[in-house]
Amino acid sequence: MTICAICFSFTAAVAQDNATKEKKATTETKKLSSAEKKEADLLEAFKTAGITAEEQVKVRVIVDESTAFYKALKADASLSEEDKKAKSKEYSNDVRNPKLNEVIGEAKSKAFREAQKAQKEAAAAAKQ
Repeated sequence: MTICAICFSFTAAVAQDNATKEKKATTETKKLSSAEKKEADLLEAFKTAGITAEEQVKVRVIVDESTAFYKALKADASLSEEDKKAKSKEYSNDVRNPKLNEVIGEAKSKAFREAQKAQKEAAAAAKQ
């Protein structure tokens, strides 16, 4: 009877360990897929806006800076959601968009932002 109890306990522990490993692998795959999706979306937005390879390098720097700002803003617990939205809009209007206009010109910048907006809306619609 004791041997059966030990075997049962061991089997349950191994099963839980395997389930945990599978869950971690699935999470890592989703993260990888998310990164791949973001890259594919960015490349598609570049293509839609007609941004050259040289311009893409400069735009990626701006996108990376913006991403860092938005992540920090999102993590700031001292701000209300309204304050976060206001700061986000202010950053876009006063920093990000002027930099994009300077690097790739106003027409391409507008096309790039519109492509990204369309991708964001499509992703939100897909979640619902």
